[in-house]
Amino acid sequence: MTQAIGIPDLLNRHSQPGRIDFKVEVPCPMKNRFQAAIDQFEREHLEATGERYRSFVPNVCGEHVDGAGTIRDIAAATDIDQIPAICIDFASGPFSSPQIVERFVRTGAFEQVIAVSGVPWLADPAAFIDPYGAYNILAVNPEVMLVETRALNGRPAPRSLEDLLDPIWESSICLPDNHKHIGTRFFSAIRQRFGEDGLAALDRNAVTAMNGPTIARSAGHGTPKAAIYLLPWVFARGAARPGKLDLVWPDDGANCNPIVLMVKRERAAKNNALLEFLLSLTVARVFADNQFPATRPGTDNGLPEGATVRWLGWDHVLSGVQAEWDAEFIVRYNRFHHDNSC
Repeated sequence: MTQAIGIPDLLNRHSQPGRIDFKVEVPCPMKNRFQAAIDQFEREHLEATGERYRSFVPNVCGEHVDGAGTIRDIAAATDIDQIPAICIDFASGPFSSPQIVERFVRTGAFEQVIAVSGVPWLADPAAFIDPYGAYNILAVNPEVMLVETRALNGRPAPRSLEDLLDPIWESSICLPDNHKHIGTRFFSAIRQRFGEDGLAALDRNAVTAMNGPTIARSAGHGTPKAAIYLLPWVFARGAARPGKLDLVWPDDGANCNPIVLMVKRERAAKNNALLEFLLSLTVARVFADNQFPATRPGTDNGLPEGATVRWLGWDHVLSGVQAEWDAEFIVRYNRFHHDNSC
């Protein structure tokens, strides 16, 4: 059965090599439902086969737990046996770290079991295909806009990310934020598409930064803090109030962070049943129902008509450049950061 975490000795117990079949990091809003789905699968599998899985499926936000020296510290692994047979994590997480790429990805330790070439809502499908055949994109976390109509003051609502660079939005945009520092993926996307001129426009047009839960609680109440808020779709969809807080899916594609499945080539036979479940429509629906569009064919993701997503791409993420950009953006834009919590 899965084990909720937050207690140091549980974390340490899970850190022993070879003890874990399955490790998960998914977005906070879907943790409880994902854990419930895994629990049910593991109960049914145990009853049918007598085989028990050792899974690490936390239902608390990883930002609040020091994972150094535990099973969460994937990037510190020096032997493939220290990594669980199957993992789910963010594309920008430990599995794209230079040390994991060099030690295990380049050497073929992970297997590609799904393809995304036929997913119709990817603005640039080639960006989602990794050169090593190691990463499996299960779903994406798209970032959209909430527009506070009373703060437009006669300005036309933006329809695209490029619109946000217009001087009419000076001191009007709420940037994406993280718990510990300013969010950096949005700035990376702007630099990649619009260069330094795009970043200069953000310097002028930004007024504050907040994370998704904070925006969902505060936008539309009291004095407007911004005219445009950038936040994950999962929070925007729940907070939107048409005519007051309008949800805008960028016409030029919503920036996203993929959620990836990592599968070791060498794994115990029992893990194939778990893998089959993770690739099922049941799991795809858990992602989709929480506004994380799933790549599995046949999944109803509830996307707006014509909606697409775009991403920095594997070539960028695996190049090591992102770490340099992150450090730069944290310094450059951290004046907008707030001490956020979920």
